[in-house]
Amino acid sequence: MKEQEFVFDLVDKYSPEIVINNLLKQIESATRGYVCGHIQEYDGAITSYTKQVGGFGAALSAFQKGTETVHVDIQEDLGEQDYEKHRYEVFLSAKGLEHYKYRMMFVDYGTVSYPVTIVMNEDLAVEYTGKRITNFNVESMRELENMINQILSCKTMLTLIQNLINESIRQENKSSSLATIETVESEE
Repeated sequence: MKEQEFVFDLVDKYSPEIVINNLLKQIESATRGYVCGHIQEYDGAITSYTKQVGGFGAALSAFQKGTETVHVDIQEDLGEQDYEKHRYEVFLSAKGLEHYKYRMMFVDYGTVSYPVTIVMNEDLAVEYTGKRITNFNVESMRELENMINQILSCKTMLTLIQNLINESIRQENKSSSLATIETVESEE
């Protein structure tokens, strides 16, 4: 093994959450602060899963005892052992809509930043790829930047952001109207 076999110029300078956060800043600027993009730590599941729920079967199994043979695959103990997890949710919020959140995607990676797993909202994924594929394995910072830029400028996102701007302005006008009515009533 020789040093010439490796590259020491860092191409992917920023971790996925920094890349995404920097790109989300343009939303707040372009919408005059009516809509903001956020990326926050997330500790829930990011893919569909099944779970056991209570009921007669669960109650019955609690009373049954016995042993079960479990197959152990030694390959699961070899290779990368990655106990560090970075998981985020990426979402939009809107001024005046305190209970509103539009979750765009989940971001997930381990100790090594790239590749990063992106689980995208299905509507955005269809517009991004033309297919109903929602899970993406993004290999580099540049690929992630391209993906996020495409998502932020797609028709679905632009329509959603415009709708949120409109609703935020409605909420502002509603608050102003209520304040005016209260002022008039107190003067009488």
